[in-house]
Amino acid sequence: MVLAIHKPAGPDYTIGGKAAGLRRLQAAGLRVPDFVVIPAEEFDLLPAAPDATDAELTARRQQLTAFELPETLLALLRNVLYGWNFPAQPVVVRSSVADEDGQHAAFAGLMDSFLNLSSEATVLDAVARCAASAYSERALAYRRQKGLKLAARPAVIVQRQITPVASGVMFTTFPEYPQELALHAVWGFGEGLVGGQLQPDEFYFEKKTGQLHRQLIAPKDEQLVARPAGGLAAQAVEAGRQTAPCLRAAQLTELFDIGQRLEAAFGGPQDVEFVVDAAGAVWVVQARPVTQPIPEVVVYDNSNIQESYCGVTTPLTFSFARRAYATVYRQTMHALGLPAAQIAAQEPVVTNLLGLVQGRIYYNINNWYRGLQLLPAFRQNKDDMERMMGLEEPVDFVQTREKTLADKLRLAPRLLLNLARLLLAFARLDGSVRRFHAHFAGHYQRFYARPLSALSPAELLAEKARLDQELLGQWTTPIVNDFYVMMTNGRALRQLRQLGAPEPEELLRRYLAGDQDLASTQPTRRLLALAAQVRPLDALRQLVVAQPDDLPAQVQAQFPAFAAEVAAFIAQFGDRTVGELKLETQTMRTRPQIFYQYLRNFLVGPAPAEFGAADNAVLRGAEAEVEALLRGRGAWQRRQLRQRLGQLQRAIAHRESLRLERTRLFGMYRGLYLALGAQLVAAGQLAAPRDVFYLTEAEIEAAARRLTGETAAEAGQVLPPLVAERQQEFARYAHQHAPSRVTVPAPPLAAASTAEDEGALRGTGCYPGQLAGEIIVVTSPDDDLAVAGKIVCALRTDPGWAALFPVCRGVIIEKGSSLSHSVILLRELGIPTIINVPGLTRRLQSGQQARMDGATGEIELLAERAGLAPGQEPQAT
Repeated sequence: MVLAIHKPAGPDYTIGGKAAGLRRLQAAGLRVPDFVVIPAEEFDLLPAAPDATDAELTARRQQLTAFELPETLLALLRNVLYGWNFPAQPVVVRSSVADEDGQHAAFAGLMDSFLNLSSEATVLDAVARCAASAYSERALAYRRQKGLKLAARPAVIVQRQITPVASGVMFTTFPEYPQELALHAVWGFGEGLVGGQLQPDEFYFEKKTGQLHRQLIAPKDEQLVARPAGGLAAQAVEAGRQTAPCLRAAQLTELFDIGQRLEAAFGGPQDVEFVVDAAGAVWVVQARPVTQPIPEVVVYDNSNIQESYCGVTTPLTFSFARRAYATVYRQTMHALGLPAAQIAAQEPVVTNLLGLVQGRIYYNINNWYRGLQLLPAFRQNKDDMERMMGLEEPVDFVQTREKTLADKLRLAPRLLLNLARLLLAFARLDGSVRRFHAHFAGHYQRFYARPLSALSPAELLAEKARLDQELLGQWTTPIVNDFYVMMTNGRALRQLRQLGAPEPEELLRRYLAGDQDLASTQPTRRLLALAAQVRPLDALRQLVVAQPDDLPAQVQAQFPAFAAEVAAFIAQFGDRTVGELKLETQTMRTRPQIFYQYLRNFLVGPAPAEFGAADNAVLRGAEAEVEALLRGRGAWQRRQLRQRLGQLQRAIAHRESLRLERTRLFGMYRGLYLALGAQLVAAGQLAAPRDVFYLTEAEIEAAARRLTGETAAEAGQVLPPLVAERQQEFARYAHQHAPSRVTVPAPPLAAASTAEDEGALRGTGCYPGQLAGEIIVVTSPDDDLAVAGKIVCALRTDPGWAALFPVCRGVIIEKGSSLSHSVILLRELGIPTIINVPGLTRRLQSGQQARMDGATGEIELLAERAGLAPGQEPQAT
């Protein structure tokens, strides 16, 4: 209700931001105390000039302080107060300036409010003083800071007072931790809270679930209460309530619901003031937009990428990986035919696809989702990507943007063109993959035909530029194939689900367990063949098993023919090893001794079974289940599913062969950077060639370019201390536990019990088989790799593990995806496998005995090897 006698210049009275907020609250159906508004038109004493002088502002404040309601207006106000049972029912007077409580200017606490008014004289005085406070020094300073007009237009609210038992403030989105809704409350009037005098109880709800997940109950020995003569006074809180929460569970639940409703109705986070009356009812007395910047909640997840970049990495690897992902992502957008302007607009996303957390590489999930929004059917692609990346907890705050019909019609031609372009690329994949391999092979052979140690820094940088342009910059085929795998896998799962498969993902895993000649198995096949050559040669076999430090040199001297075969193997597969995408990783190419460590695993026990001897019954069973699902279906539906499953198998085979090329590409960059490190050592800029891994790509290139323009002494003053500092920093990270998902900002939670059951563990079964045996925990390429006959427990796995898998008995992985290349290989080998076991590598230790069930995902630690003869191993069941 507006109390006014002057007509507004426009169609409506100026009631100000706070009064408009109260009207919205009433319209939303919330419990709001009765109020009336004296609009700004009644206080317009001076022109509202934006460039008012200080003298004019002072004059206006003085005029407003002396303001008296015209008799006609006073009569209207008396009538309202009478209806509220005033003065027995006190009232409050609050400001409602025209630009108060806006999206960008809240004026929180800058204008005066007057509570517990119980006489007409105090109400009239409060109205004048409240209007005048719009010109207080603090209000004017705020206006100057915000760039607002200095000439304010105050309206004033007179509102029926709810005498509170408790009062509080609610931020429907907590600016510090946007995942939360925050409630702070005190006994009595809320002025003690908003004024900062009293320590409130604090309650924080998880917005996604509505759960109260943390709280702080403050000692509350004082409250503000209404004085009989008017105004407020401090009063002691009864002893029994000082440590009790001032809001009950039902009131907290009601407030959370109110907050969610208001945020949805008003289109953004709200700063809400509320009171609770003696009957326990919740009243909302104010709501305005939260004007503080709300930080983006960024989710970093390494469920999939740690498979390639296991554990702590180095600054060089991270800077290279971030650039490589950005390069590939730009090519993806070009392949989809996106306009150049749109591609340029995505640059903040493209350059931040990865994050470094405690020395470990993570995906920036927010930006991956933003990239998916460039494609049609975001929700479907989002599900497919989450499945492929192995995300256990999808991120729901990035949603598709709904387009209007006009937008859809405008974008339809381009979307259809992009879709046609993508489908055409899918149809041409087989030929594209063949051409890609041929192109890569030419550059691969040319690169290794030149001795890197003989090249100058300028020549090494030129080689790097060539790799950037000719290989990394021509990565479209692997990109398109990865899209094809993701989308085909998603479509196959949806079709199996539509056909009634009770567990489509598990069925698809078994179906993909067929004996495929994947590129990732080729190094293992060759190793098996080399082991077969060594086995009958006792002297060579004993030498390999003994593993002397100079083993490669001894083999070269004593068995030159075999050494030549080893050299050929390393020339082809020397970059394939555990942690192969980390540039700092020692590979067979950089340290040939690693080859003989792998070879030893094939020689210390019985000869491994024939490679690829997976349990064909598993595949036949899956095929039978698929046929049963198709029984009675139409010919087109049967043909469609069979074709799709075949396409998925071929695409996965392509992906594995293309990832082997990626491994080789990274090996070339590794060699270049080690050669540059040697050049920097020779120039006195580094102490050792491997120190280069503690510099970024940009720092290395700048240092290499300085070699031609500065003396070694001048250039060497900066790098050694920087390298030493980073080596210490990353060494600390190696001793810190990093979760698979990190949210920034992350709300602090109450300390939870870290005790974990010492009995059974559980994960997701990926390949069936029950067995018991000795555990070997592998979390780093530097760990013991003597896995023969053991159950491997790994933090992550990558293609470099292919040489280890055939000789181990089972594999348990802390984090993984059922479509990861290592799990594909394990299925192909028929090795019982379990993935996604929380805390696995922290809870288990090498040498322990365990029983695993690859079908159910159950793992049980065995207390002792009871009843076994010395040296006897538990048998698979």
